[in-house]
Amino acid sequence: MRRLLLPCLLAALFLTTRSAAAPKGTPAAPKAATAKKGVVTGSKEKAPKERPVRVVGTAPTLKPALKTALTAAMNEEALDGVDVSFIVTDLKTGATLAEAGADSLINPASNAKMITSAAALTLLKPEYRFKTDYYVAGTLKDGTLTGNLVVKGYGDPTIVSERVTKVANELFLFGIERITGSVVVDESWFDANEEARGWELEESPDRAYAAPINALSVNYNAVAVYVRPGSAPGMPAILRVDPPSERVHLSGEVMTEAVGRGVILVSQKDPDAEGTSAISRGTLLTIEGSVGVRESPARIYRRVYDPGRHFGSTLTAFLQQRGVKMRHSVVKGPVPPGARLILVDKSRPLKEIVDDLNHYSNNIIAETLVKTLGAEVVGAPGTFENGLAVARDFLEHKVGFAPGSYTFENGSGLNDVNRFSARQLAQLVRFVAADYEIATEWFTSLAVAGTQGTITHRMRDTPAQRHLRAKTGTLRGVSALSGTVVQPDGNVVAFSMLTQGYKSGAGAIWKVQNLVGSALASDGTWNADKEEGEEPELVSSASDGNPGPIEVTAGGG
Repeated sequence: MRRLLLPCLLAALFLTTRSAAAPKGTPAAPKAATAKKGVVTGSKEKAPKERPVRVVGTAPTLKPALKTALTAAMNEEALDGVDVSFIVTDLKTGATLAEAGADSLINPASNAKMITSAAALTLLKPEYRFKTDYYVAGTLKDGTLTGNLVVKGYGDPTIVSERVTKVANELFLFGIERITGSVVVDESWFDANEEARGWELEESPDRAYAAPINALSVNYNAVAVYVRPGSAPGMPAILRVDPPSERVHLSGEVMTEAVGRGVILVSQKDPDAEGTSAISRGTLLTIEGSVGVRESPARIYRRVYDPGRHFGSTLTAFLQQRGVKMRHSVVKGPVPPGARLILVDKSRPLKEIVDDLNHYSNNIIAETLVKTLGAEVVGAPGTFENGLAVARDFLEHKVGFAPGSYTFENGSGLNDVNRFSARQLAQLVRFVAADYEIATEWFTSLAVAGTQGTITHRMRDTPAQRHLRAKTGTLRGVSALSGTVVQPDGNVVAFSMLTQGYKSGAGAIWKVQNLVGSALASDGTWNADKEEGEEPELVSSASDGNPGPIEVTAGGG
């Protein structure tokens, strides 16, 4: 069921991170200008300026053609004046095969997720599952729960509408046909800080890729507004909000025209979001604009506010749809003494969740894993500070990073708070490759050139297709690509290319990365004969003897 909604959410929510705030790192030097020949000043011809040459250090064993190809790629005009950290190492021996600025500290953007996912798989283990507990606090008899339904979240970032529908059905079948009290949401597994460091730098803080991190989440704490044209010009467009929640209020109007002018949707927090007033909505959506009469229906995602109550409101809507008679009343609070656990909703295994994290560069999953590391290793409530401390300990005591040699301040890579070098990321890749417990799960989570994830449309019809696995990272002025490449003789190399301060646009940097990947996969013998296409970064009543709780597992197994 989850597959009905997940691809749409992932595509719309998380490939938009490339539009995040520009990094504050070292500014790009002015692009080297080349004077036109024949321009005369006085009686002398003005000599053309020479472009700077980036030296690429190579091992004596590196094949001449590959050395030439890598040197040419590192000296592409798109890299003029750009900060670059680049390295290629042998995956088995760790020997450096090629490097240029390999120890320079660069904003890694979403390459930070490589660290977050490796730490989570190592410390939580690939079979780890998130859970959400459902309790009855009161008396359940003859289909009526006289009391409250209590939900305690443990950070599951993968709950979508289909999962909540399934839970509502299970609760109804268990015997809950009427609830006299409220839905109580317990968010205490995480602390109250819902935004990772660096998210305050967002130019558009209401975007879904920067949604709040909470112990209770549904649809990645984002809401979709569906817009479709009216029947004729001059008619209002049809607007629908999903998932249904009384905590979300949509105001404004979109008109249908012969040719649409576009739609603007803004999400903001209701000033009374934390109150108990009946008029408190939590999330206020304002929409305006117009759509063309022949336009296809579209959906726009925005973050929600007060995610715990939003979860409870969504659950209420699906329970009511299933036929449970109840009023809309959602409150925050702990699981009370004496409450009886009736249902445990479990996520898919972490190994599958990490696949979504890295394939689609999902910020919400990444930051949830940081808090989960804090809660599981240090203790609840999970905090960003504790989770990052756990991840840094992993880097220094397991991977071998020198203390103080890097900066790791959030797990998603959004905005300008992290600094790593290409040598360090290649070192991480080699560490994972040597760890039998997580290597398969981690490497299969990376995007695959020409076929899967964020590089589906890159390096197609080149030697790198299906032979390069990597994590992308894109912010304004920052682009990263790190992973592995299988060479023609079957040897596997780790590589990392981090760039910062470019002004040519991400597409030009991606072409250089593509050249590097194709060169490594062909030992430098491949030559591009055409431009490549590019993908934008993109439950029993008290009289029944109280049997144990039902376990509902997403994805089977």
